[in-house]
Amino acid sequence: MSDFREGVAGRLFSLKMPTCVLALVVVVALLTCPSLILAQDNSGEPGSVNFDEHLGEIIPGDIVLTDEYGQQVNMAEFIDKPTILNFVYFECPGICTPLLNEIADILGKSNLNPEKQPFQLLTVSFEPNDSPEMARAKRKNYLELVGRPLPEETWRFFTGDAENIAKFTEAAGFRYKRAGLEYTHPGGIVILSPERKIVRYFYGVQFLPFDFQMGVYEASIGRVMPTTARLMQFCFSYEPESRTYAFNLARVVAVVMLTSLFFFIIFLYFSTRRSRRKEV
Repeated sequence: MSDFREGVAGRLFSLKMPTCVLALVVVVALLTCPSLILAQDNSGEPGSVNFDEHLGEIIPGDIVLTDEYGQQVNMAEFIDKPTILNFVYFECPGICTPLLNEIADILGKSNLNPEKQPFQLLTVSFEPNDSPEMARAKRKNYLELVGRPLPEETWRFFTGDAENIAKFTEAAGFRYKRAGLEYTHPGGIVILSPERKIVRYFYGVQFLPFDFQMGVYEASIGRVMPTTARLMQFCFSYEPESRTYAFNLARVVAVVMLTSLFFFIIFLYFSTRRSRRKEV
């Protein structure tokens, strides 16, 4: 084993030092492939179903939606406090219900108090045919599911026409597509500051109470935070057919192999240096 190691090391490090450094740079570049893959997954290509992150960007204030009572609401006036935004459609047979159930559960478990630390939840239907009556019924059901008393205005359910929905989803980076009579779409929430600035994304349909609390705090001060959940999005891929997130074994194995290769080269480098010093 020692002879094999020294033989491999000899071949690698008989090269000039700049070449060795170049080899290491190539390996490091390969290790960044996950971020490149994620960038491609969120590139906004036609037909993609994902979140295209727009961190730091402002949601247009001229978007007009319809509230639970059929009243027109301008987003420039409505989003005046930290806002937890999510997109669903009311007759969704897939991940919309688990997402809303999780939000209600987390809201019930968290210590967030809209009277002490102002915030609101905004659920927007991206199905133009959904009605204010449906939105009103959804709000009633989910406020009851929260399990603790909250002002009704804490969680609002809005609908809209195709033009305003398209403008809102595009601004938030929410990409979906129609599949027959239904839709395929990602699950997650978007955190907005009182200035309508996108400060954070959370992906999937499961969250922690701490995530909500930190999201509201960061939004209140306008701090834009990178999405640490990118790692989860890399490890789990959304499958439109089953409307679930599945573990992506190939990606994870590739990263593990590349990481192992990187540290193996580092090990060979320092082992060879020690051997050469002993010979001298």
